[in-house]
This record gives sequence, structure tokens and C-alpha cells, in this order.
Amino acid sequence: MNIDSTVALRPHVTWDRDARGALSGVRVLDLSRFIAGPLCAQNLGDLGADVIKVESPGGEDARANSPAINGKALYTMMYNRNKRAVTLNSRSPEGRELLRRLAGWADVIVENFRPGTLDKMGIGYETLREINPRLIVVSISGYGQGGPYRDRVLFDCIAQAMSGVMDMNAGPDGMPRLMKMFPADTLGATQATSATLAALFHRERTGEGQVIDIAVLDSLVAALGTALPANLLFDATPEHNGNRDDFNAPANAFPVRDGFVYLHAGTAAFWSRFCIEILDRPDLVTDERFSSTPARMSNVTELEKLVTDWTMDHTGLEVEQIFERVGIPCSRVADVATAARNEQLWSRDMLFRTHDSDGDELFLVGYPAKFSGSPITMRFAPPRVGEHTEEVLEEILGLDGAEIAQLRDSGVL
Repeated sequence: MNIDSTVALRPHVTWDRDARGALSGVRVLDLSRFIAGPLCAQNLGDLGADVIKVESPGGEDARANSPAINGKALYTMMYNRNKRAVTLNSRSPEGRELLRRLAGWADVIVENFRPGTLDKMGIGYETLREINPRLIVVSISGYGQGGPYRDRVLFDCIAQAMSGVMDMNAGPDGMPRLMKMFPADTLGATQATSATLAALFHRERTGEGQVIDIAVLDSLVAALGTALPANLLFDATPEHNGNRDDFNAPANAFPVRDGFVYLHAGTAAFWSRFCIEILDRPDLVTDERFSSTPARMSNVTELEKLVTDWTMDHTGLEVEQIFERVGIPCSRVADVATAARNEQLWSRDMLFRTHDSDGDELFLVGYPAKFSGSPITMRFAPPRVGEHTEEVLEEILGLDGAEIAQLRDSGVL
């Protein structure tokens, strides 16, 4: 890992609203807030779709989150680029009528209200289908549209607690640990994005729209690997073993002179290479304590002491370079400041420097997929509340300035 303090000075990514991507021509109405829904809609926007974000006149609650750039929450900027922002009071009859008209324009609606909310608003799927039979409605909720927990409120932290992730992440002290990120919401957004693309393909073949039911809890459970089936089959429970790998050894975080490295030399090939090319101990390859994966797991404490005795004689950079040379996976354990300056991330545009619509400097996370024929688009900076209201109502619904002014004066916008 090359930590380059100048990497953040790379040129700005500029916004080009005329750029075209794989989903150019697809129209998305984003009624969602917080993470899972907005990130799904942003993904579609990155892929080229025309996304209109609808908020209440004061903006979604997350716009008040810290930290902020001149009063603008970085949190909402992370999940709302490549969108045009409209404000609309959906509790007013006029606002609901505008929503219905926008639904007639859209190919996809993304919403993450509690189940039944769209029906209460008078724009449930049956109503929407009459307006637009080809419409795809992506409904993202905590527990999904069915099941005994359907009406409960869920945040990412609750999904981590309920799914078993916090217990799986516990250290030797047994204390459950929350991941300091949003795995459930992010995975929910990813599942919703891929499902939307499948629904668009289905519509191309059949002409039919449909409802997609995404549960954030389901999305996290789908990523747990063997944990839940193994418990049902074998009554197995994951060990509270901290950073240690559950299936191979040595694979753990090990101390070095200036911090920690994480190395994985647990496969037969990697273990042999580690013993012969790094430790210069070919005898360990056939040592009955370490000669197979089950043997290494049974003697993991003794094994890890051997590794630690070696790593403690080196710096993290030395260990990383040695392992790179012999082809065994390894990395220094980076703090956030180090990760933010990783040249690999910058070279693949996973971090980029840009500016918002006010001209304030901004750093954002990029889109992971790279396309040879239809590159990811960067068309619109994260918008201010209602930044494009007039533009959208004039362009899409054909309202004139006087009509828009009247709606604004009456509190609809």
C-alpha cells in the first residue's frame, strides 16, 4: 500500500449532464430517503438513468446529519449524486396529483416507506398500474412486504443485531460488535439495483411492469455465508475468535513493529510457500501439527505464535513487500486516513475529488463496476433541496412559471 499524501490533489471529476450510460433513457422516480433507497436510485443514475429525487419541502431528515459542508450534509451527498431534486408536499391533494403525473412519466419508482404507505398516499401499486402498466415499483423496507415483522421499524444496526452478524463479529470476550458501516442498507441497495435491472429486462421481453419487494434484513442474511444453514444442519455456532478466520490458519491480524498486518497463509499452497520461502522452515510443512487444514486449526494458538515471532521482527511495510514477492495475500491494517489515500482506490476512481452544485470541494466514493462500452456517468452533483423543481415541472409536466409560482405559494412545493 503506497500512502501518497498528494493523491487527494488529483484533478477534479467534472459533472457532464449530457453524458450517456448503459441506462440512458430509463426514467426513475426516487421517493426514498436515508441509504438503501437513495443508493439504489444513485446506482441507476450512475448507470445513466434520469433520476428525479422527490422530497418534502424541507428536505429529507438525513440532510441534517453531520458532518456538513457549509450546512450541507456529507451523508446525503454520498447517496444522491446523478439526481435532479424536486420538493413536493405529498400530503396535499395537489402534491399527490403531481406525484401521479410523475409516475406516468417514470419507468421505475424507488421507495422505502413502511409497507402500506403508498396505499395511504393514494398511489399504491394498483393505482400506479392503472396510470402506467409498464411501471416497475421497487419497494425497499426493513422486513419486506410480508411476514410477522412486516410493520416493525428497522435500521441497519437492528438488522445486524437480529441477523446474527453482531454475535458473529464478537471477539474472545463474547461482546457483540456492530460494524461501523451500513452493511444491511448497502446490500439492500445492491440487491434492489440488480433486481431493477432484471425487471427492466423482463419488461423488454413482455411489456409488463411489476413490484419488487426488497427487505433490508433479507439482504444482510443472504450475505452470511454458511452460518445459519450450518446451525440448522449441525447445531454449529461461530466461534468468538475476533479477527481469526473460521476455516483456515494462519489467517489473522498479527502484530508488527509499527502496527498490525492481516495475512492469510491458510491454504495448503500458501502455508507451504510461507514455511519454505519466508520462514526457511520446510520441516513445518510436514509437521503433523500443521500438515493439514484441520491440524492447523486444532493447533492454531501454537501456529500463530510461530507467525507472531516472525512478524514482530519486521515493519508492516516489510511484511507486505515480502508476502507480495512470494504471492501470499497480506496487507497492513490501515486506519481510515491511510485507506483514504490508497493509490489503488484512486487509480480506479473509487475515490474522487469534485465539487457540489455550489462549487464547494467534495470527495465521493465511486461506482465499483467498470464498463468498456458504456462508462459510468457523472452528470449531476448531489443536489440542494428542490434544486431542479422548476426545471422538472416545466420539462416533464409542462407547467409554466405562473402555475409553479402558485403551487409554491400554496405550500405544495
